[in-house]
Amino acid sequence: MSDYLVCDLDNCLIKTDALYEQWLSLLKRKPLFFLLSFLWLFKGKAYFKHQLANHTAFHPQLIPYREDVLQIIKAYRTDQKGQVILASASPQVWVEAVANHIGLFDQSIGSTEHKNLKGSQKLLALREVIGSKTFTYIGDHIADLNLWQHSSEIVAVNPSRILTTKIQALQKPTQIIQDKKTPWKLLLKQIRPHQWVKNALVFLPALAGHKLLVPEVFFKSLLAFAGFSLSASFVYVLNDLLDLPSDRNHHTKKKRPFASGNLPIKWGVFLLPLLLLGTSIFAFLLPLPFAGWIATYLILNIAYSFYFKQSVIVDIIILSMMYTLRIFAGSAAASVPVSEWLLSFSTLFFFSLACVKRYTEIIRSKNKITIDGRGYRQIDYPMVQSLGVGSGLISILIILLYLQGGEVRALYKNPQSLWYATPILLFWVSRIWLLTNRDEIHDDPVVFAVKDKVSWICLLILGIVFGLSI
Repeated sequence: MSDYLVCDLDNCLIKTDALYEQWLSLLKRKPLFFLLSFLWLFKGKAYFKHQLANHTAFHPQLIPYREDVLQIIKAYRTDQKGQVILASASPQVWVEAVANHIGLFDQSIGSTEHKNLKGSQKLLALREVIGSKTFTYIGDHIADLNLWQHSSEIVAVNPSRILTTKIQALQKPTQIIQDKKTPWKLLLKQIRPHQWVKNALVFLPALAGHKLLVPEVFFKSLLAFAGFSLSASFVYVLNDLLDLPSDRNHHTKKKRPFASGNLPIKWGVFLLPLLLLGTSIFAFLLPLPFAGWIATYLILNIAYSFYFKQSVIVDIIILSMMYTLRIFAGSAAASVPVSEWLLSFSTLFFFSLACVKRYTEIIRSKNKITIDGRGYRQIDYPMVQSLGVGSGLISILIILLYLQGGEVRALYKNPQSLWYATPILLFWVSRIWLLTNRDEIHDDPVVFAVKDKVSWICLLILGIVFGLSI
C-alpha cells in the first residue's frame, strides 16, 4: 500500500492537453498576444506557460475528464484513505483550479515561472512534499518513467508500445488504462465528409447553363467540388479548435472529436496545413478566379470565427453568403456565367436556411438567457423565425418573377413546365420551417435534408420538372 497517490493532469486525468487548449484560446481572444507568444518560447517552457496562464481564462468545468482515472482516485481515498496529489507540468494556477473543481485532491503541484515540472523536475518537487514516503503514480508520457522508477505502483494511461515495454522492464505492480479510440475514424468524422454535400452547389452554374454534360465543364466542376470540400473541412477543423469551450457547453457539439477529448488537439494543428495544401493544389489546377473565390471563402470564414460569430444577424448573413460563394466558385471554375436570377434566389433561400440553423440553437437553449458563443438571447427566436420564413418565401417569389422573363424562354423549350417547381419549393420551405418550429430539425438543415426521404422525393420531382422543361 502506497502512502500517496500522485496523478498527472494532461492526457491523464483530463482527456486533452491544457497547454494546447489555452494556446488556442489565446489565438481566438488575443491574436496579437498569440503572435507574441512565440517570443515567450525563447525564454523557456516555464516562462511560456506562466505568460499563457496570465493571458487566458482557464475553465476546469468545461474540460473532459477521464472517468477511469477518477474512479481510481475515489477508490484510493475510500479504501486506503491515503492522500492524493495532482502533479503536473501545467502552470500551478491551472493545476489548482482542476484540483479545486474535482475536490478529490489534498495537494496540487504545478510549474512556476522559473521551473517546468517535467520528468525529473516533477520528481524533485514531489519529494519536497512527501519526503521519502511511497507513492503510486498515474501518468501517460515517456517522461513519467522518472517517477515510475521511484514509485511503488504504476498506473499508465494509453501508453505506446515502446512505453509499455519500458514499464514492463521496471517489474512493478502495473495497471494499464486503454480508452484510446481509433484516430483515423475520428479524423474522418472531424473533417465531416457528410457536409460536403453543400459543395455540390459548384455544379449549379453548369447545370443552370445546360453545360453540365460537357466533359471539360463537368471535370472542372468536379475539381472545384474537391477543392471546396477540403477548404470546408479546413474551416470545420479550425472552428472546432477555436470553439472548444462553447462546444462543450452544447447539447450535441460536446460529442465532437476535439470537444470530447477523443481526438488530440495536436492532430488538428497538423491537419490544418494539410487541408490547406490540398485546397491549394486543386485551386492551382483551375482558372485563377476560382482561387480568388476559395481565398474569399477562407478569409470570410476566419473573420466569422474570430469576430462575426457573436454578431447578431451578421452571422446569419455570412452563413448564407458561404453558400452563394460556392455558386460563384463553380461559375469561375467551369467558366460558365451565373445568372443574376440564380444569385438572387440563392441569397434569400440560403439566408432562410441559415436562420433555421440559428433558430434551432436558440430554442434548444431554453434554460439560458444568452446562447454560448453567440450574441442571441432567448427572446430573439420569434424574430429569427420571421426573418427565415419571410426570406424563404421571397426566394420562391423570385422564381415566379423569373418565369415571366424572356431569358427563360431562350433557355427552355417548355418554360411553362418550370412553374411546377414553385409549389414543390413552397412545400419544402414551409415544411422545413414547420419541423424547425417543432424542434425536429438537425442543427444543420442541409444535413437534415440529406437524410430526409421527403426532401429526396422533392428533389426527384424537381429533376423531372427540369428535364421536361428542356
